[in-house]
Amino acid sequence: MVKKRIFFLGILCFLYATALSAFADTTHVVTAIVDGDTLILENGKKVRIAFVDTPELGDKKRKQQYFSSTAKKFIANKVLGREVSLQKIVANDRYKRLVAIVRLRNGCDLGALLVQNGMAFVYPHGMKQSSYITELEKLQKKAMDARVGMWDKIIPYFKNTGSVIGNRRSRRFFALDCKFSKEIANKNKVPFISAVDAFYNGYAPARICKLWPNDTEILEQ
Repeated sequence: MVKKRIFFLGILCFLYATALSAFADTTHVVTAIVDGDTLILENGKKVRIAFVDTPELGDKKRKQQYFSSTAKKFIANKVLGREVSLQKIVANDRYKRLVAIVRLRNGCDLGALLVQNGMAFVYPHGMKQSSYITELEKLQKKAMDARVGMWDKIIPYFKNTGSVIGNRRSRRFFALDCKFSKEIANKNKVPFISAVDAFYNGYAPARICKLWPNDTEILEQ
């Protein structure tokens, strides 16, 4: 029986050295947590953790997604009020956030810790860091196999929601009834028997299709 608790898979901190010159051994203090994958630094800059995604918190326009508050608490316990090092991936995304690989002072990779503990799923974008993304995907498979964190309830939920279609080019998957799934070129279509299968193969849900359940949907299953 799988123990339903948050844990680290072994003692791995997932130290990964890249060849990107953008990395600098400078530090910043995290002064606030926006959600499970976004931080605010002492200089006011928002930082989006690269290559991972966590469920969205609720607001006036949307319901709170399942496990979003847990992911936020997890990351707050790790970095709030502490120094981190950043490896820039994108200087500014469309929300004016710095997208970066974030490391704790002891060298541990924050995004990898989120994935290891079932707080986040892998969110590939771009090809320059494919080796890094591959390592994250290995951690995700282990977390799914162990039903860590969100996977304990997310796996049975998505096994009952039907097949999905993946886009080989973007590494996103879509519900079959999502209108945007019809825009995928035939050569890029990858069928999956369920979203669980898609996650296991390194695909992430297309946000525009609103596939992730909210807290109420998980409680009702």
